[in-house]
Formats: sequence, structure tokens, C-alpha cells
Amino acid sequence: MPKKIFMSTDSADLANFSYKGVYVSLTIDTRKWTVTQRDEAGRPAEHDQTQELPIVLRVTKESKRLYLPIGEKYTWNNWLEMCKHEQSTRVRADSEKRANLKQHLAKIKPTICEMADAGTFSLVRLKNVYNGVADDNVTIYSIWDEYIQKKKDDGKAGTARVGRDIRNRFIKDNGMDVVFADIDHSFIQKWATKMKKAGLSTTYTGIVLRSFRTIVNIAINKGFIKGTTKEMFKDSGYNKKASRKHEFLDVPTMRQLYEFWEKDEATDENGNELYIPRDKHALFRDLGLFLFMYLGDGQNLADTLRLEYDGWYFATHGKQLRFYRHKTKERNEDASEVIFPVTPEIKKILDKYANEPKLGQRVFPIMSQLLTPEKEIWVIQRYNKYIRKHMGKVAEHLGMEQRPSPTWARHSFATNLNNSGRVPYKYISDSMGHSSNGDITSNYIGTYPLEKMLEYNAYLLKDPKPEDKKAALLELLKGMSAEERAALMAEASK
Repeated sequence: MPKKIFMSTDSADLANFSYKGVYVSLTIDTRKWTVTQRDEAGRPAEHDQTQELPIVLRVTKESKRLYLPIGEKYTWNNWLEMCKHEQSTRVRADSEKRANLKQHLAKIKPTICEMADAGTFSLVRLKNVYNGVADDNVTIYSIWDEYIQKKKDDGKAGTARVGRDIRNRFIKDNGMDVVFADIDHSFIQKWATKMKKAGLSTTYTGIVLRSFRTIVNIAINKGFIKGTTKEMFKDSGYNKKASRKHEFLDVPTMRQLYEFWEKDEATDENGNELYIPRDKHALFRDLGLFLFMYLGDGQNLADTLRLEYDGWYFATHGKQLRFYRHKTKERNEDASEVIFPVTPEIKKILDKYANEPKLGQRVFPIMSQLLTPEKEIWVIQRYNKYIRKHMGKVAEHLGMEQRPSPTWARHSFATNLNNSGRVPYKYISDSMGHSSNGDITSNYIGTYPLEKMLEYNAYLLKDPKPEDKKAALLELLKGMSAEERAALMAEASK
């Protein structure tokens, strides 16, 4: 049986040093050493002894390794022979060669010590310096720009746009002269205070700080900033969000809005039209979109404008629509799927504003499929403003105290179905694209029956009646055993 070759890290090092948790050795790189024989368990038993392997500076920091080639190659046996000679006190013929090799270790040592002393050491940064990639021009702004460009390249135009807007906010508040050494816990606290004094909401301030935290983490990983974001952002409010539970319209209000839309009239107390035809059409169209988002399982505006007539629509003979939530589909395709019923109310909205059903065509003729991702974001933001503006006018006309934005449609869907007391929480969660089963079986099981969808979604425009409560109780009792019913009655009589 071939003799096994055991490789010792110590015996394969010609020289080494360690400094503040960084260990560096001049060694041979065996990661791609060709295996010529394996034992019965499939483990390497013999390697190609004639193969020349690269000599490297192996840098280790917290169990992570970096291999920096120095441009020399040796066979395993020749390298081991040199390492043995290094341990000997006798003068060897290869002493000059060994001295030249060790110069590579000596040259990199000051760089590593300098980074470690400054607290900015990282394997990535060391690799860049070693390869001649200058980092003198790297700033928090250039790292931010690279991040934004990467998001654009990945097709995440929305994330890139948010990153750009928050970068502009950073410059507005802090200028263009912030250096890496400035960024610490005190800097974050001062910026958070500055945004608060400027009247920014808790939610928006949290979004800004979370985005900046991502950039700081990149700078830390690259070795430009010392410390951790956990300590830097402590008590800054980066993880706080103002409660938005109040941002919903109850069922009676939603029913009032739908009846107003259905009537299609906007007149003053004397019966005079309040708007010219073009403005009236825009107002009722955007109210219709708001109602569609609410009735269509609480969609957000981006998904509504991207909604298409796909195979599911035609397979259900126009009784259901399907989409994948754009916000989450890249994270989890299965968890993003939403299927909702085309209720009679939705059908009326579609009949008035939608395109003629054609496979692959967008439902609403608002956002062309030929637009770039950046242009799509612009259209979505523009229509978000339109709906806000027109919902404000509708609310004023109807005497409503609230001034809903498009996001209220989603909050209202979840709140009203939950408050009905008739709709299972799982249905609400699944309908909003929150399902996270991730199991293979769920991919083959159909969605909720149409009858159940229509039954549950009916509570979006109607309040439960007493007879509904009685029917629900009877349905519950039917599913219980005799013992469970007896126990329930005993509990009720106490």
C-alpha cells in the first residue's frame, strides 16, 4: 500500500511571525496538490511528488486565511528540505535562496503591524495593498458609490435609489469631508440628533441609519474603520420604527369610499361639478387604484402597476389574479406569491380602467413594460404622489379626518380582516405574501378555494352580522368532540 504523506503546518513553514492576533507564515500552498492515490475511505494517500506548488505568505486572522503568492514554486520534497535546513545551524548551499525568500515576509511585516496598530487590519485590505491597489483615495463616499452601483448592476434599482437618496442626506447633514476616523459612536449620535431636530420622523431616521450601517459594515470589513457597528449604533434609534397601527381605514370608511367611487360624482351642495372632466377622471382613477390595492389582498403600488395577466388568470377563467411581491421575490420566490380573487368590486374597477386581458400584458395601462428599472421607480413614485394628492381631496370632500396614502391600503386589509374575527390569521398572512413554509410539498398544493377567498374578502366591505357569529360558533362546535364540547359548556357556566 502506498505510504501516506502527512503534512505538518510547522514543518512546511520556512519562517513565520505573529502580531496582535495576525499570524503570517512563509509556506507552500498545497490546496491544489494533485492526488495520485486514495485510501479505502477516499482520503488522499499519495500526491504527485514532481508537481511544483506555489510558495505563499499565508495570513491568518480569527480562523480566516489569505494566501499571497510570492512568485516562486517548489516541489513538496524540495520545500521540506529547505525548511529542515532553516532549522539547522550548519551552513547550507541554499542559504542565500532562503534569505531571499524570507525577505518577502520581512517586507510585509511593517504593513501588517501598521494596520494592526491602527485597528484597521483586514485580509481584504492587506490583499489590496499587496497587489498594488492603492486605498489612499478610498472614502466613505466612494464605498457608498460602489454599493449603489452594485445594486444597479444587480437590477435592484429601488435599493440603489434609496441608497443614493440617503447618501445625499448624509452629505447635506455632514458635508463631504468626513473621514473614516470620524465615524464612531459619538458621530452616529450627533447625526441622529441632527435629523431629529430637522423634524425627520423616527421611521425615516431609522431607515437612514440602517442604510448607513450597511456602508459602515463594508468599511469595517475592508479594514478602513475600527470597531463594530453594534457598539457604534448603540442607542442611536437605527432599529426603531414609529408605530403605523393607526394608519388604516375601517370597514365603514372603506365602504363609503367604494360607494363614492361607484357613484362617480363629485359635486358641491348645489349640485355643481367640482372638477373638469380630465381632473375628475384622474381623481376617480386613483381612488379606484387605492381600492384595488385594498381589495386585492393589500398590494403595494409597485405590485399593482406591475401586475400582469398571467397563466393563472386564464386558468381560473379570470376569477383570480396572481403576482410575486417585487419587494421580497428575490429573497424567497415561494414566500412572495400572492393569489387573490377577482371580487365583483374588483371586476368593476378592472372593467373601467384595465387593459383588455392578454397573456403577459400588464393589467393597468400606466407603466409600460419597456421601461428600465430606474424609470419604473420614477413612475411608481410619481403615481404615489398622485394618489396621495387625490385621496386628500376625496377625504376632504367626504369629511374624513384621515388623509390616507397608498400604504394605508395594505394596513387596512390586514387590520380589517383581523378585526372581523371571522378570518384565520394564516389566510391574512398568506394573502399578504408572508408565507414562509419553504417545503417542497407546498409547491404542489393549490391555493385557498375561490369560495373561501370570496367569503373572507367580503369582510373588507361588510361588518360581520350576528347570524355570521352564530354560524361561526356552530362551525366551531361541529369540529369538537363530545368531551371538548362538554368541557367548553362547563367552562361557560362558571
